[in-house]
Amino acid sequence: MQSHVLKRIEELIIRGNSTVYSQSSGDYWIQDVVAGQSWMASAANAIQQVSPVASFFRVELDRLMTNEQLKHGIPLSVTEKVLGLLQSVQLEAQAGLLTKLEDQVIATAFDDFLDHASQYHKSGKVKEAAVLASAVLEDTVKRVATKNGISPSGLSLEPLIDELAKGGIVTQVKAKRLKSYSAIRNHALHAEWDKLDLKDVGAQISGLRELLDEHL
Repeated sequence: MQSHVLKRIEELIIRGNSTVYSQSSGDYWIQDVVAGQSWMASAANAIQQVSPVASFFRVELDRLMTNEQLKHGIPLSVTEKVLGLLQSVQLEAQAGLLTKLEDQVIATAFDDFLDHASQYHKSGKVKEAAVLASAVLEDTVKRVATKNGISPSGLSLEPLIDELAKGGIVTQVKAKRLKSYSAIRNHALHAEWDKLDLKDVGAQISGLRELLDEHL
């Protein structure tokens, strides 16, 4: 999780505590509606930004933000629960668990892309299969690098693959295969359809599935 995101969450928790503990004992509604609404909107946005759609955090946030009482004001109890949820998100993010969840969601989405690519491949549609598979390749390699402490900034695909091999994250054999997939990607990006081979695209799809299974 990027440090500036964690810093923003920390700032919101401080603001949330200030809002909650400024209330008088026995208050049902937040008295400063403007400040309360501002904080709730920012807190909800932060939780949405760092939590995968299907995660508990997003589901619980949706439940809290659709509370019927919010039509009439901002109940202190709802504010407290959103604050508690934000604090839990902070702890999970600091432990790296939200990044793991995000990786799982991304891997599932990429797997769906590869399912479609595989269907095109089985139908002999090499162009469509190559384009879809190639869309997965670069982002997957960058995510694998980032996950293993290698910054992809300023590196094109093949040098980044070299860095993965140097770090022992992938073997030299797999690095060579990834570079062959990179060549397919380049042909697809530049519409060099005559240079695409159905068998090679099939190998690309299988190799990318393997990469996702092993590293995301």
